Amino acid sequence: MKNLLQTRTVAILTVTLAIAVCLLAGPLASQAGQASRSQEVANEVYTPALTPAIYLINFLFLYIANPEVAANLPAYKAPIPQPVVDCLEQNPTGCPYALYRHYFENPHGGGNQNRRCFWPTICQEEPTLERLAPRKFRQLEEINEPLGIKRAEQLAHLLGIDEDMILTEAEYQCMIGMPPRPPDEETLFRCISDMTNSNGNAAIPLSSYGLNVNEQGDVLSICAPDAPCFNVNALLGQYLLEIAAKCGFLEKLLRMETETQFPQLLNHANACQMSGEPACLIQTTCAGNGH
Repeated sequence: MKNLLQTRTVAILTVTLAIAVCLLAGPLASQAGQASRSQEVANEVYTPALTPAIYLINFLFLYIANPEVAANLPAYKAPIPQPVVDCLEQNPTGCPYALYRHYFENPHGGGNQNRRCFWPTICQEEPTLERLAPRKFRQLEEINEPLGIKRAEQLAHLLGIDEDMILTEAEYQCMIGMPPRPPDEETLFRCISDMTNSNGNAAIPLSSYGLNVNEQGDVLSICAPDAPCFNVNALLGQYLLEIAAKCGFLEKLLRMETETQFPQLLNHANACQMSGEPACLIQTTCAGNGH
């Protein structure tokens, strides 16, 4: 029984942290690069962290870890400014934020609000779950707005989380450690910080874009090559199994995996995350251009 539990747990933890949302690079359609450089942008680009299945898996993990941390996930999504997309496609590991900050500090509404844009088929989710993911912002003040504890509690209920799945404060602190942290704990901690860089929780909030600014001052996707949420990948097997066992929350992870929407979301999240370029970007298809 013990061996069976460990086998199941390794499999679960290997995929639970979809915060490493761009583990493997896969090619987008060749038209993506052409469309991104057109003067009249026909499509919108986001990071995988804003796609329905991956966002909801991230939420599930963060909420059982610490509801207040999950409440700092973005409430709304915003398309990445096209000049930033163009730069990241050429420089997946980041572009100087100083050169692009004006696109974030003075956004122009994020494009035509009347047109409908759709995720690639492999990133789509059934409507009942897709409606739970962040919708595109309507007002500028919604950009990088945190989910908030009330909406986080509602979302947790809809996804099947109950109070007994949530880590105690001691279990959570055991998982993330205390500074100075060993390298593995620091990677995990920084990844969680990158995902929750909303207003009031980050010096440069970019959560609605699924971006962050690294220590070198470069803006990049949170799952770009060598970003913390990419590097946390190497920790998803034995390391997290050992941490969960050491900190006493192994059973809670198993309950989250079996008693919430996690299994259904996981099937689609894996395929979606593999469709991103090395820059870890997902292009939507927009219909009608507002007509």
